[in-house]
Amino acid sequence: MKDIPHDVPGLWEDYASYVRDRGIAAPRVVIHGGYGKRNMGDDAILHVLIERVRKHLPTARITVLCHGPENVRAWYPDVAACHFMSLTALKAIVKSHIYIIGGGGIINRINTYSGRRFLKILDMKGKFLFMAAWAAKLLGARTHFYAIGATSFPDAYVRLLARWVLRRADCVSVRDPLSGKNLRDIGVNRAIVQVLDPALSLEPAPTGEAVEILEAIGLSAKESRDRPLVGINIRYVRDPEIDNEHSIAETVRVVQYLVEQRHCDVLFLPISQHPSQHFEDDLDFGRQVSARLRDCGSFFVLETYHHPRVMMAILEQMDCLILMRLHAVILASVMNIPVIVASYDNKVSEFVTLTRNEEALLDIKNYSADAVIRLMKNRFPQPAECRPDGARG
Repeated sequence: MKDIPHDVPGLWEDYASYVRDRGIAAPRVVIHGGYGKRNMGDDAILHVLIERVRKHLPTARITVLCHGPENVRAWYPDVAACHFMSLTALKAIVKSHIYIIGGGGIINRINTYSGRRFLKILDMKGKFLFMAAWAAKLLGARTHFYAIGATSFPDAYVRLLARWVLRRADCVSVRDPLSGKNLRDIGVNRAIVQVLDPALSLEPAPTGEAVEILEAIGLSAKESRDRPLVGINIRYVRDPEIDNEHSIAETVRVVQYLVEQRHCDVLFLPISQHPSQHFEDDLDFGRQVSARLRDCGSFFVLETYHHPRVMMAILEQMDCLILMRLHAVILASVMNIPVIVASYDNKVSEFVTLTRNEEALLDIKNYSADAVIRLMKNRFPQPAECRPDGARG
């Protein structure tokens, strides 16, 4: 990844020139995306984008168009935030000087919000964002599709909108090679810049914040505990080919192996805790695993949702990780924590390939306790002092 830039070269200098040449003292910057719905990946992207705007355009007035404006305002009280379906959102689109579609997998079949119904015109992520960016462009704003993912297309209407709007945007950047290829294949014949996912620029919160959270649920800090701690995140997948009940049952078996054979504690990490969409609620998945383990004293579920910087510090406290969600994998790579990855979408496998860590990769269609255990044994040989008999060799 060392040859891939963190951002589009010259982008912010261009923005600064744009507002300066027009005498705009306080540029109105809109960041549009799936924020505030308690998804760590989206919220990590938002944090980095806000920090970049503040750094390069310090007088900017930032408005966030999102799912959960109240959650965004709680973390960023000096930033305006509104729901997509609001008059305030319409005003923000009309008045914007710079309009950023801020990262994430905006085009894919698996995403709960994308496609599924051809005539769902106001689908907030799959279709509306293209129309909003197009409207802002027509009204004079600079528009940028920022480090987006486009791993698959849910329907023909999304392909048509993507081709029409992305051709006319001022800048398009993608976070993986597959997204660039897919956009070119549908006729987006323009410059497309590959950049790193914004979350790779995130800095963790102080270690003490993570330790305090772990201690509150009965776990010790990394340097003081006598049992390995494995973090795990498996999610529901909205795909007819995936049996989510099977995923729960196999995760139970993974935890039993870690506790009984590896003598580990296991912490379930709900990376997404969507308030209304079942398939995006990892916390429910973790609770289902917990219920089947029948009060296993070595299995813990992190019930609270934390800022991505805090979650990053929590990830650093793990000895190893078994992960499914993309941004958990991304942040684990930043913290250099050993990981096994169950990929449910091309965006996950694309990132793992970028990091040249394919030997840690498992396709969700092949997800089973046996497969995970095999990878655990190959990648993390069990230390002698952790074996039941203490035997060596």
